[in-house]
Amino acid sequence: MGSKQKPCIPLSLTRLQVLLANKKIVFVLSTLLVTLLYEASVHTILSSSSKTKRKGVGGRDATGELSSLLRSKQEGRAAVAILRVIDDDYAAKKEEKYLVQIKSHDYPIPPFRGSVCLLGGNADSDDLSPVDTLVRELREELGSLAWIRDIDAENIADESRSKKPHYNTTTVERKPGTIRYLGLSRHVQSAALVRKSHPYAFLCALYEITLRSSQLPPTVLYPRGATVQEGRLALLNKYQLMKHAKYSWGYEFTMSAYFGINATNVCEGVSVEELADGDLGEWRPEKM
Repeated sequence: MGSKQKPCIPLSLTRLQVLLANKKIVFVLSTLLVTLLYEASVHTILSSSSKTKRKGVGGRDATGELSSLLRSKQEGRAAVAILRVIDDDYAAKKEEKYLVQIKSHDYPIPPFRGSVCLLGGNADSDDLSPVDTLVRELREELGSLAWIRDIDAENIADESRSKKPHYNTTTVERKPGTIRYLGLSRHVQSAALVRKSHPYAFLCALYEITLRSSQLPPTVLYPRGATVQEGRLALLNKYQLMKHAKYSWGYEFTMSAYFGINATNVCEGVSVEELADGDLGEWRPEKM
């Protein structure tokens, strides 16, 4: 018997099969390469974000600043504001909210994570007065808003000696644009709370600023995960502040004195005492 002849496969079909096979190989290799590049990029982003120092609107290194303060054994200085927000129909509805910061979930002091903090912050060596500190800190946290630029010490009503609670007692009309100075206090955090070998204390100058909601930064009016100095902005009412919120840096005592109502949540390891302005001494801290 003669040998069988192999069927003749057209050359064009063979080339087509080879071409398709090559395309499959290229596709698999491309997919693998894209996957590797994606994983590498994610790793790079996570690594860089963990090393990146968190900053607020003004770009200061908030985490490094806090670390320096806690390492120092000297008494700090801070100026903060109760930002009272009302609308044009306030006279009829009597509804108001307060702009605060909610500390981030990775805040360096664990007991303060998710807590309420008043806006404002620590003095630096260039600040000549509490008002200088307040203006600089608000600008860093909220941006260069017109009402922040217009803050003038000469136009601040001193009600530090008025009868408490300051929420109900005032000698001026609390219309938008009104700023009141409410007094000085010393806030002490235990060594265990701040996880250092020594406690940390600071003198705090307290202000109240009344605003319209239209004066708030867009990140508050149209929130999209806006962050400021290791936290996010939030508008809370009196009930939320006093019954549900927990606080950082002893501000639960500040708000209790302001409203004349004891806050439900009190952080262990914090104490606050009211001071006279004569106890202030030098405002500018030493360079650390």
